[in-house]
Amino acid sequence: MDGFEFNKVAMAVLLVGVGTLGTSILANDFIYKAAKPAKPGFEVAVQEAPSAAPAAAAAPAKPIAEVMASANAANGQAVFRQCQACHNAAKGGPNGAGPNLYGVVNRPHAGSPGFNYSAAMKGKSSDPWTFEALFAFLASPRTAVPGTTMSFAGIRSEQQRADLLAWLAQQADTPVELPR
Repeated sequence: MDGFEFNKVAMAVLLVGVGTLGTSILANDFIYKAAKPAKPGFEVAVQEAPSAAPAAAAAPAKPIAEVMASANAANGQAVFRQCQACHNAAKGGPNGAGPNLYGVVNRPHAGSPGFNYSAAMKGKSSDPWTFEALFAFLASPRTAVPGTTMSFAGIRSEQQRADLLAWLAQQADTPVELPR
């Protein structure tokens, strides 16, 4: 193939490309005028899935004194193993991913010194950690304190929560008496 034949082929390819581009611009800008949306993108309607633990399940079905009557602190220490990945309950122990829980019963929310709490938890800092509040929080942290950064799903069993609370009540300079 000589130079003249090559130029003819190159010119044909170039003209096809320019013709295609020109037709596309002409069609998009003049023939088919597409209205520009006020807000770019698509809105996807999403129906919120029901939560695994409903808010009503967080509160005990019976009074807290009745729930705590069968609590066993020795079993609570075993339940605390779930918490040890993030929390410590030793006096003077360090904060981990979560605050130290020594003396947590009746301590204010966001009350562990030196721990950087979420804004949601700081917003409840005037409220004490009562047995009722801890019981609800342990059932579903995100339901009890919306916006908390604690990623724990919760403890479903009321008995396990009561056992854990009985054990946590003992982890203080002056152990907290269980509600009767």
